[in-house]
Amino acid sequence: MDPVTALERAYESMARATADLDAAQMAAPSQCDGWDIKTMLNHAFGAGWMFTLVNQGQALGEDSGDLVGTDAARACGELAAANIAAWKTEGALEGDRTYPFGSFPAPGALLINVGEIAVHAWDVAKSTGQDASIDPQVAELLWDFYNSLPLEAFREHGAFGPVVPVPESAPVADRVLGLIGFQP
Repeated sequence: MDPVTALERAYESMARATADLDAAQMAAPSQCDGWDIKTMLNHAFGAGWMFTLVNQGQALGEDSGDLVGTDAARACGELAAANIAAWKTEGALEGDRTYPFGSFPAPGALLINVGEIAVHAWDVAKSTGQDASIDPQVAELLWDFYNSLPLEAFREHGAFGPVVPVPESAPVADRVLGLIGFQP
């Protein structure tokens, strides 16, 4: 699977997970320690806008304030359209991209973007009692990518937690989640 298709599938999962969130669900704890669903979504959507704007030659930090408001589904749809389009523009996969957490070749930045949306879509779904699955092909792409990186730098930045042991026989999505510090 190509990474842009993986990003599209990650946003499809996020759209399903955010489709009918109510105020109580938005206030529920997420899988990210100390964050509720709304805080986590503002983080994930802020990151998505950061990737989008950097591709457009602009700079933006990871914290963009309240992007979710009272309608997570609307915020997700607007972001998905812009974020996916930014990776489909001519030259989007060329050169390096610089973010507050480092500089990366564009193809690697795209995979970080895919992981951000796919994992946080899983988080919303799991935290709100929905089907918490990650597309197996997206998970396979992320597994290969994360295993090619020195993840300690990401752990030091706070992006990933300590490894959660997961059996090698577990589905690849569970192994990805454990690798980056989540209990599947």
